[in-house]
Amino acid sequence: MSDDRGQALVIAALVLGIAAVVIAGLRLSQDAIFANGRASRAGEAAVEAAAAVVADAYVRALRDAAFASPVRSPDVAHAVTDAAVREDARTAASDMSLRNGGAPVDDVAISCDARGVDVVLVLRGVAYRAGFKADECSRL
Repeated sequence: MSDDRGQALVIAALVLGIAAVVIAGLRLSQDAIFANGRASRAGEAAVEAAAAVVADAYVRALRDAAFASPVRSPDVAHAVTDAAVREDARTAASDMSLRNGGAPVDDVAISCDARGVDVVLVLRGVAYRAGFKADECSRL
């Protein structure tokens, strides 16, 4: 009878070992899922912050052109792709990313074409994109 108890003890230890490995694996998977979700939220928030800065520059260009004497066509392409606007967008994006648990943003790309204004940034190898319609970009 002691042989049966010894075998049962070995089997129980083996089952407990397998259960521990499975639980540890599930925990690692859960942590990875949460980290990916946090990085995604940080990237989305960052690109939206950058797009808001660019939208402000766009509206400023429209306003300045409307109040110019004589009234002139706005140069929105220059206004939204200006180096100062790009740096302000990068700073806002980086701040928002860090506040949401992401990484700092190295660069923000801004384009103004027939599709409108497009803002793109890359965080940890993933591109995030936001933009808005801007009819003035299609008149270039």
